[in-house]
Order: sequence, then structure tokens, then C-alpha cells
Amino acid sequence: MIGWKTYLDYYDCDTLREFYIRHGLMEPHESRPQITPDDQSLDPKQGEGSSQSPTEDRRNNGEDDASNDVVDLDYSDKDRGELRDIIIQGAEISSKSRTTNDEIQQIAGLVGGSQWSSLAVRYLVMVANDEPENALEALPTVASSYGTADAETRQWIMHYFARLSKTHPDALLPVLDTLIDGISEDEINIQSNALATLGRIVATYPNVGSGLVDDIAELLVHVDSKVRKNAVGLLGDIAQEYQRHVAVHAATIAMCLRDDEGLVRRNASIALVRCGEADPETIRQQSDLLEQALTDDQPEVRRNACALIGNAKPSVSTERLERLAEDDPNPKVKEMAQWALSQITD
Repeated sequence: MIGWKTYLDYYDCDTLREFYIRHGLMEPHESRPQITPDDQSLDPKQGEGSSQSPTEDRRNNGEDDASNDVVDLDYSDKDRGELRDIIIQGAEISSKSRTTNDEIQQIAGLVGGSQWSSLAVRYLVMVANDEPENALEALPTVASSYGTADAETRQWIMHYFARLSKTHPDALLPVLDTLIDGISEDEINIQSNALATLGRIVATYPNVGSGLVDDIAELLVHVDSKVRKNAVGLLGDIAQEYQRHVAVHAATIAMCLRDDEGLVRRNASIALVRCGEADPETIRQQSDLLEQALTDDQPEVRRNACALIGNAKPSVSTERLERLAEDDPNPKVKEMAQWALSQITD
């Protein structure tokens, strides 16, 4: 692939496989269901233990695996074409086609060191959204500009990474250090997209996230809900392979069940289902929060709360579970509540 030799030379590796091994990355897994990704459109100018077969599946897979909604860039083909024309004419780039590698490379060369920097990377985000294979050609050049770029350009570069990671998570492995640094930046948009990108990488390379758990857990009390949502979602992604690492923070994750933002609560419930088996005692200690989650307005949260109660058997009132088992409008919640009741009343 054009562009990768730059990275491989930098890391003194002959192949991507050698890069993975040298940096302690596991062989790629089949991509797992992921809950982290929520790319933010960043225009800075806009403001489980039973052996019962049917129950086993519910117990271990109670969580809803749907990804977070992606906030798309608000643009049309006309907008993209006009932005391209502005850049091509203003920066005096000569090209016959918007999709040629040469043009993409020339536009990428404007990122970080010219008056066209922010517009150039914003255009590349559009290309990454529509034609990721073409946008991929700009990755080495854009990535090398991140450290010296202005604040606005850095936000767009991180959004470019997030867009590419939707289809090419492997391609972002060489910028792991930048992504990891990004989750600790002061800029909320950078943090949110860094977390989203890491989530997509972790879905295929789980141990990329194993050493980040403590840093990510600190973001669960972040002032911005986008960061909290993606942080707890990333912990849920990591917990698919590293339950014990994430279970250390189960109590903090459980506090997210009372978050004002619904998607934070949903992601927290998934993360707890995925890590709870490693520390059922901590889950039992969250009885008040789990009981409160049974009345959440999201069926996914109610269902996962039932799964957690059935697994860990905390001390909770059976009245709410009985109400869900009889009257919940969602059949999956009713079924899970019935199973949870059977577990705690045995």
C-alpha cells in the first residue's frame, strides 16, 4: 500500500506483521461487536454461570451490541466539490481528477504548515467518509503534521483518523501514540474521536486497550457527556477480552448508570455485563444502582440490569423485576426479567 513504507521505515520494520509483533500486538481477531464509536463532526466554528442452554445465551449476551449513533459531517457533494475547488485554486494545485493519488497527496501536503491547513484536512475528512481508500493515501503525511498543527487542524486530523478507522482500523496502528495522547488532551472533540478510534482498533486488536484501562476510567466523570459515553464504551470493548482489567473499575462504571445522558447509561450497562463475571462481588455491591436501572427509559439498560441481577444475585426487591416480567413492553426485557427472577428466587 502506498504510504506505509514511510511508517515501516520509521519503526524499522519490514512488514506490518513485524510491527504488530514488535509492539506487543496480538494477531488480528475477527472484529467483535463494538460499542465505542461515536465520531463527532468537528467544525470548531460550530459551536454470566448457569448451564441452561437458552438462558446461557441470555446470561452471557444480554447486552445490546449496536454501535453508538455516528454524528455525520453535514455536507453535500456540492459542498465537497466547492471546498476542493477553493483549495485547488487557492493553493495552485494542478490536477485533473479529485480522486487521483497525486491530488490527494498534494492536498495532504497543505496540512499543518500552510494557510490552507484546516480546509485541506476538512476536505480529507469528507474524502475519508465517501472514499476511504483514496483518503488513506494521505495518512502518513497528515499524521506527521499532527504534532505541529494548530488547534483547529488537530481537531480535524483526529476526526480524519476516526473516519478512516471505520473501514481501516489496521491503518491507524502506527498512530497509536497520538491516539493515546489524544484521550488526555484538553480539547473535548479530540478526546471523543481518539476514544472512538481506539474502540475500533480494540475491536480487532483487543490488547491494544489492556494497558489503557486506568486512564480511560478517569474519564468516566468527565464534564462532557460525549467523552463519558465513548470512555465507558471503550471499557466495554476492552472487557470483551480483558474482563479482570475492567472489573477493577466496576463500581465507577456502575455510577454511570445514573448519568443524565442515556447513551452513557446504555454503554455502562453493556460494560458491566461484559466485565461482571470477573468480579461478581463488586456487582452485588451495586444493588441500589442496578435496581434503579430497572426503571430506565431504555429497554437495553433495563435488560442488561436484569442480566446483571440474575448473574450476580445482589440483594434487590423482586417487586420491580416482577413488574418487568409481567408488563414490560419490550419482549426481550420481559424474558430477561423472568430469567433473573428464576435465578434469585431459587
